[in-house]
Amino acid sequence: MTSNLRRTLPTIPTLVALGVLLAAFITVLTRNVLDSSGLATMDPELSGWAVDNRNGVLTPTAQMVSNCGDTLSMTILTVIVCAALLRERDRLRAVLIAVTGLGAALIVAIAKRLVGRERPPVADRLAVENSLSYPSGHSTGTFVVVGIVAIVLIPKLAHAAARVGAALTAVLFIAAVGASRVYLGVHWPTDVLAGWSIGALWILLCLAVFRYLTLRSRAAATVDPCREQSKSPTASSSRSTR
Repeated sequence: MTSNLRRTLPTIPTLVALGVLLAAFITVLTRNVLDSSGLATMDPELSGWAVDNRNGVLTPTAQMVSNCGDTLSMTILTVIVCAALLRERDRLRAVLIAVTGLGAALIVAIAKRLVGRERPPVADRLAVENSLSYPSGHSTGTFVVVGIVAIVLIPKLAHAAARVGAALTAVLFIAAVGASRVYLGVHWPTDVLAGWSIGALWILLCLAVFRYLTLRSRAAATVDPCREQSKSPTASSSRSTR
């Protein structure tokens, strides 16, 4: 089971290289937010467009999608998947999913305090939120939890069509949750973009550690032929006759 995942993962240098690129992008994006420059200058216009185009169909849909991406929903998903993996005695992947999900929540809490960005105006909000804005916790959480669950479980699907369908479903759900947060007026677009980017960076880091641990355990499980020969019955009887 773990070998299927290991075969589909990029190498550790590739994961690290992608992580460095993402970290650089997040640094630039955060600087834009702090300075109200670059991509952050587009936030008021994009948020205003979302508010102006609300309607009786999209609003309840956005509220439902947003609720499906909240902390409780992602926690339930994590527990269910981890429990299923533990039943299969796949402890390593269960730990990977649990640690990735818990770590994301901690990262979001720290990042919000460090950046200290306020949410969009209260008059534009269709949901009650009391925490800070950057990054979007819903966007980070769904990207990390749904993303890591997809990475772990999709390789187990037998048919290519099923794998493609599952991957598209995961991507669309993550995108829908992020869009719903802007539509509901509780996040700026760059909050969502930061949430996705931070989530992707955290997944890359966790996968790099996972790959390292699996490679190390594989190496440790490799039998040393010389040592094995010294323990063989033939070798023991040979020594006893001497």
